[in-house]
Amino acid sequence: MSQKHMRLFVSILVLACLSCCSSISSRGNEILSTHNDLPLTKRANRQLRAAQVESHIGKRSTDQALRRNHELHYVDDTLDIENRRLAAQVRVTAKLPTLLLEDIDHHVSNVNCAESHIVLGFGTTLRKRAALAEIGVGKDFYLVTSHDTCNVDGERSVYLVSTVSATSDDLNIVLSVSRVSWKSAIQTIKIDVGKSKERYRIRKQGEVQKRQMPSSAEASIVATPGAAASTVAFPVPPSSTPTATSAHKDVSFSYADTPLLPPAFPGVDSATLNVPFIPNGVSIKCKNCTVTGTIDILQGSVLGNTTNSSEDDDFSWDQGSFTFEANGFSAHIQLEATIQPSADLLSFEAPMPTIGLPGFSIPGVGTVGPIFKPAIVIGTQISSELEFTYGFNLTVPNNSSILLDLTDPEDSTVNGFPNSQITALPFTSSVNNIALTVSAAFRPELLLGISVLTGILGAGVFFNLPTVSATISQVAHVNSKCEPLPIPSSSATTNDNSSTIVDGVVEDVFGSLTHVEPEVELDFGVLAEAKLGAGGKGVEGVVTVFNTSFALPTTCLSFDEEEKTLGPVAAKTTGKEGGGKGAVASKKNEAGRGWENPLTGIGSVSGMIWGLFGVSLIFVGL
Repeated sequence: MSQKHMRLFVSILVLACLSCCSSISSRGNEILSTHNDLPLTKRANRQLRAAQVESHIGKRSTDQALRRNHELHYVDDTLDIENRRLAAQVRVTAKLPTLLLEDIDHHVSNVNCAESHIVLGFGTTLRKRAALAEIGVGKDFYLVTSHDTCNVDGERSVYLVSTVSATSDDLNIVLSVSRVSWKSAIQTIKIDVGKSKERYRIRKQGEVQKRQMPSSAEASIVATPGAAASTVAFPVPPSSTPTATSAHKDVSFSYADTPLLPPAFPGVDSATLNVPFIPNGVSIKCKNCTVTGTIDILQGSVLGNTTNSSEDDDFSWDQGSFTFEANGFSAHIQLEATIQPSADLLSFEAPMPTIGLPGFSIPGVGTVGPIFKPAIVIGTQISSELEFTYGFNLTVPNNSSILLDLTDPEDSTVNGFPNSQITALPFTSSVNNIALTVSAAFRPELLLGISVLTGILGAGVFFNLPTVSATISQVAHVNSKCEPLPIPSSSATTNDNSSTIVDGVVEDVFGSLTHVEPEVELDFGVLAEAKLGAGGKGVEGVVTVFNTSFALPTTCLSFDEEEKTLGPVAAKTTGKEGGGKGAVASKKNEAGRGWENPLTGIGSVSGMIWGLFGVSLIFVGL
């Protein structure tokens, strides 16, 4: 190949690379834009349905089928976004011997329920006699059904059996019954909810489960393995779980230039937010308040009891615990405030719109309805009226969890959250010579409304996630890091008197700078409206279970008299001691530093494009 053809070939190759790089850069912008526009993740309705563990089906005989202790299973018949299923194990101790009819389905050929009687049909005389020998004739017991004509599909019902009769003319047993509530039949109940690795078969109406059951993709499901099982307005337990269109575990929200106090959230009635008293001249708004992430109930467990068969008896809570898990959780809280002077530290709490999260419902037994209540708290102590902006960035590690132990709050645990990354946002103000104590906090509550039988309990956890406070003061005769400098002698001072020599190093001297000393505090605690357990250590009110604090790096700011802004301190360019233009980094220089994005940044794609273009010109010139 000639030298001329070689130069032409290289030029074409370079131009092709330029086109490819431009396409990559454009595609990167498209990908980022598409990701930012994704809708909130919705969750399916978790109405748990009566089910059986497949390995248990057909293994029980009629012997000892009538007993007080039973284990019931319920399972979510829909997939969540992680392709997992929620399962509940309900252990009950009844007040009378109880027959769980599904345990002997393989002995029964048909079931027919009416208002006052239930007819059980058997395939052979031998099976009928075995059933009669177990349940006897004329003695009271409970019968639990999950069959067509006996209860709503997916539920279980309880019947009190008063008499048992049978004749030799057919293969039927007739039970005289009256339907009763779970509350009146149960002495103790324990519910464990979580992800399960068991294979389940959902109870279907219109069929009885036989010993040899053909596999069915519709009836059989597999739950994938998972982990082991102040005045607070707690949510009312729902009568049913929220639907897919009304609840999601995504707690994301974003408010820009939105007033917090007094509140003005789009589409929200401020009267529903329980806004505190706001003094005249105080206003706080979200300049940019953005929260992203998900929170879900990973596991739950409650234990309770009733004392006798009276419908009016209270349900007693003995034990309770719930585990919540957070993923992809981050917050950018930038507040803008106008505050009046105060000799004392004033604190203002700004409630935000509540977010409904997906709970679960076990038909006829209980429901759990969680809500996420975000709030922002700002505190100040200042000698004169001031307008300023302040805030923080927060990133919580994935799989961070909180175990809420309602029986003994000291056993509650927090994992992951204490390792959150927290940075303070720059403090800005149009006023110099500031003496201020300020704090900004993101303080959400995760609250549960729990209903089991007739017992209702409110419980939850609260977070200070985090509280970032700062002491802001003026310092004199310091270096660019706000470190005090010694008064220089004439022999150690430079000619322009704007710098000094310390340990052989020339230091700029600043007559007045603003020193910001931030600190972080993290708090987590348990909330409940009633104690659990007789004489136990259960929660009633608010109990803090974790607290820590630590300092953040300090910052040093200089005031620009012309721009009326605080900014980072830069090397001096004037011969005068103190602030002024030379004390604030040039905005042009700051912008010139920039940052590099591997898809769209000037320092990557554009630089490579122009470099290749120059190479192509050299080859063409040759």
